[in-house]
Amino acid sequence: MARKLPSLSALRVFEAVARTLSFSRAAIDLGVTQAAVSRQIKRLEDQLQVDLIVRSGGSNRLTDAGELLFGSVYRALEDIEATVA
Repeated sequence: MARKLPSLSALRVFEAVARTLSFSRAAIDLGVTQAAVSRQIKRLEDQLQVDLIVRSGGSNRLTDAGELLFGSVYRALEDIEATVA
């Protein structure tokens, strides 16, 4: 049975945005454009059918769903990094 998970790429982008609360900073960290980051976040929100980030002028904040996903994704990426190391 196939798992219904978002792409690892989208989760990496989400983690970077959630960690920095900045689309621009996440783009720099990931070596991609801000537009690419925005598209990945929009696709992820569409796939999950939930808002993850509240975009408000010059500041961003995570929604409750975003906080929940961030904790899980952050821990998973940390575990993968530790295992690979």
